[in-house]
Amino acid sequence: MIRTGVSVLGWALLATGALASVVLLALRLVTELHTLHPVVIAVASFIPLLWIPVLIACLGLLLVLRARWRLLGAVVLVAAMTVFAWPLLPQSERSDTPIAVGSPLTVLSLNLQFGRADIGEVSELTTADVDVLALQEYTPDFEEELAATGLLDQFSHQVGTADTDASGTMLLSRTPVELVAEAEGTVFENLIATTTVEGTDWHLGVIHTAPPQMGADVWARDGAAIEDLAAPYLDQNLLLVGDFNAIDQHHTMQEITAGGALRDLAARRQGEGLGWHPTWPAGTWIPSFARIDHALVSGGVLGEVSQFETVDGSDHKALLVEVVAREE
Repeated sequence: MIRTGVSVLGWALLATGALASVVLLALRLVTELHTLHPVVIAVASFIPLLWIPVLIACLGLLLVLRARWRLLGAVVLVAAMTVFAWPLLPQSERSDTPIAVGSPLTVLSLNLQFGRADIGEVSELTTADVDVLALQEYTPDFEEELAATGLLDQFSHQVGTADTDASGTMLLSRTPVELVAEAEGTVFENLIATTTVEGTDWHLGVIHTAPPQMGADVWARDGAAIEDLAAPYLDQNLLLVGDFNAIDQHHTMQEITAGGALRDLAARRQGEGLGWHPTWPAGTWIPSFARIDHALVSGGVLGEVSQFETVDGSDHKALLVEVVAREE
């Protein structure tokens, strides 16, 4: 009777884990599937967690196999976990690291969730080292709160708009900024502006693409628009930050970063340990599981996302991005 119960549990785990693994693997390999339906996009958000259903399937296999075959199941389990763990192992250091030049640029990026982010916590994150604020879902009410704290006086140069819904996008800078490009046809405002910080010229983009629930076609169209927006400035010191409403493995992000002209500073690098920093949802009972907020840079830029911070009132984590120009 006990053996029967164990066998039933094993088959259940094996079938469930194998099915989920196949689905996630297919979505990882064929990203065009993401453009079919919002549900597909949502399921694809769990691609980074592929190891979980693989582990479940392997455990189910161990329970199903008879005693003399369980060693084979254990080997399969170890092999599967080795495949997933290998990129996390320390790697030899490279000696061809480019040389950073000029002064660092620090940008604080945050989706304010309809302007509800706690102004006190935003102020605490906005230290004297922060040069630029890149804010999404920027509202007139939040702008008034910024003015009351004195931050608008410190960041007196701005491009973008405030809106009463999620459409508001704003770049606030301590140094003069000039709007050079806006994405065409996107649901929310997406822009690129230029500024000069201590002699270094920068192209800074604030990004907020359509969420999947607006439709897979709209989501994919916005992603393509961001690719087009960035294309003329890839040979500049370019930094794009914001809410891309897609993880690294989603079709839109794969297209934006295709060819390596743009790379994500928040992405885990091989040999750097777990390095997984989901940014959404934040501040809820649901644990953060998707990193849909990004910092993309062109080949002329070095840097990192030094902090991922939860801010009361926002369902996204704030990103503190530190970059410098570089020379080969």
